[in-house]
Amino acid sequence: MSRKGFSLIEVVLAIGIFLVTVLALVGLLGPTLRSIDEVEKTDEVASIVNTINAFLQNSYDIAPGASKFDAIYNAVVSQDHATLLVFRAYDNNDLISLKIGFVAETNAAAQVSVADIYSGSNMLAAGTIYRAVLTPSSVNPTAEMTDAGVENFPRYKMKASTPAAYPEGSFAMEVRIFAEDPSLNFKVESNLNTLSTEEPIFTYNTAIVR
Repeated sequence: MSRKGFSLIEVVLAIGIFLVTVLALVGLLGPTLRSIDEVEKTDEVASIVNTINAFLQNSYDIAPGASKFDAIYNAVVSQDHATLLVFRAYDNNDLISLKIGFVAETNAAAQVSVADIYSGSNMLAAGTIYRAVLTPSSVNPTAEMTDAGVENFPRYKMKASTPAAYPEGSFAMEVRIFAEDPSLNFKVESNLNTLSTEEPIFTYNTAIVR
């Protein structure tokens, strides 16, 4: 009695079709993973921007019992820039919480320091540290600014050294966000010479109202 089965050619063809299908699926996997990574990065940047804006507009710690507008204006104009750090860090209970604050330019309660990033040899920062550099924006009235030229960073400087001498009801700032890895040598102060040669992950304009 004869037995029916697959011929060698049929088996080879089936394996070939299977391998082509697998290779096609593997080829699609790379772009899919890249797309997911880009979406995650976009969501993270949007979260950082919202955090910065909420902090600038609503944080009582920036100027307790005083004008938040004046405090932020002074912080940015005194050195032609101010630095915000945004990151997640472990607290005393080993729980991760969000940290945001100026480096040194405002009230101490609204500041972050090296001690928030690491303690001795213990790294407290949990993941990427986002450095937001605030500078006067081109949106401000041109009569109130001097332009150092496009090759300089920061480019614009305010003529009014104090908020009282600034006639406008709002102060616009350009925010450049840089992503940095935490380390035991991390410097909280911004090195503008270095940052001027780096590409920020995101740049936008925001404003505070008097």
